[in-house]
Amino acid sequence: MNYLKWPLALFLLLLNLSVYSQEEHHAETQEPERLRDLFTEAHLHGHLRNYFMNTVNRGDLKNYYTNATGGAVGFTTGNYKGFEAGVKGIFTYKTFGNDLGMEDPIAGKNARYEYELYDVLNKGNFKDLDRLEELFIRYRFGNSYLTYGKIETEYTPLLNHSDGRMKPFAHRGAWAHLNFGKPHQFNLGWLNGMSPRATTEWFDFEEGIGLFYNGFQPDGQEAHYHEHYASSGMGIFNYRYRRNNFTFKVYDYYLDKVMNTLWTQVNYEFKDFNLGVQYVYQSPFSYNEDLAYENRYVQPGENGQVLSSQLSWQESRLRLAMAYTHAFDSGRFLFPKELGRDHFFTSISRSRLEGMGDVDIVALKGEYSFLKPNLHLGVEMQQIKGAEPGDYRYNKYNVDESFQLNTHLRYNVEGFLDGLSFDLLWVYRENQNHNDAESIFNKSNFNQINFVTNFYF
Repeated sequence: MNYLKWPLALFLLLLNLSVYSQEEHHAETQEPERLRDLFTEAHLHGHLRNYFMNTVNRGDLKNYYTNATGGAVGFTTGNYKGFEAGVKGIFTYKTFGNDLGMEDPIAGKNARYEYELYDVLNKGNFKDLDRLEELFIRYRFGNSYLTYGKIETEYTPLLNHSDGRMKPFAHRGAWAHLNFGKPHQFNLGWLNGMSPRATTEWFDFEEGIGLFYNGFQPDGQEAHYHEHYASSGMGIFNYRYRRNNFTFKVYDYYLDKVMNTLWTQVNYEFKDFNLGVQYVYQSPFSYNEDLAYENRYVQPGENGQVLSSQLSWQESRLRLAMAYTHAFDSGRFLFPKELGRDHFFTSISRSRLEGMGDVDIVALKGEYSFLKPNLHLGVEMQQIKGAEPGDYRYNKYNVDESFQLNTHLRYNVEGFLDGLSFDLLWVYRENQNHNDAESIFNKSNFNQINFVTNFYF
């Protein structure tokens, strides 16, 4: 890709300078005031990944499988008077698998999740899948920093890395992490670009919002809001307060021209227990009123509200948790899928709340870490009640009530192969009411195996 040539050339130049400096000048005394010391003190990091995915649909519906191989290499310079710069590239190839484009004769559709290992906006391309993921400059002072450019996504409950495919979410803009010591911590950000998970291109917000399936409007007609919002970006504010066993967090997401989302969370620890409560309130902006009904991302008067809670218990290597989430009937909870995934207490892999309202979700979770070998086992069960296909007022993607079971097994290798890990995720999902091909194909009533091998360095 032409747009990658100069950043990749810069990356290779920096890498060659680093190797040359270390090989030819390792005996010299380091002098931080010299330009070359920015490279001799640089940090090279990244990962190699192999991902096998197999979705087994019910009965005679077609099954799909694929194996993707790739990795990422990042380079961050040493620190000069607080300043440092970094660059990171990521690539993916399809190594084997069946024909993901072959349609099922009953449902009339092809693969879904397997395409997400490559580029969902350019289906059928399995080789030219590189992306410039990071290119930034950062200034550090004390325990705080300021970053500008294509940056590693900071974690928030909505805007996040979500590294569950070959390519995670990536964002462009400015970020300030302000840590003044306990108990206060702030994060401020303004983002003006995105590269969604399972894609290779970069987009501004006007083009990026609505790249994926737009779903339905509350009156049942198909939504068409892509490229109808002249949004300049998103502002994020986060404040965290922690004292003793009490933690309070607030996040505010200002999505220009679209809506504002206020997320609050409280956690309290007592003995071996942790009680957490999340509350979210959304407000649409008046800009929506100037658009045609079918071109609105959110309708005026829609106020998504969600209350989520969790009680967990942990002792030694065992952790148990039960969680409950209620989305109110004041509107659908909405957040662009191109930016991240919601992390409510009941959110699990392959199941999110986004797009729903007037529903109840219950989740039970268990985790156990074996001392030897370094093995981790996790089980999650989730039940969604109240989602009614055809009631588009609270059901943007027309999903059914469902039951889901996730089993996750992780093994971290120690010793010489430290950094190598194996992850096995089995997902089973079942609709509770509607089991026709249109309702379940690649959506529900399937078993899915995900086997991921990672090596981080």
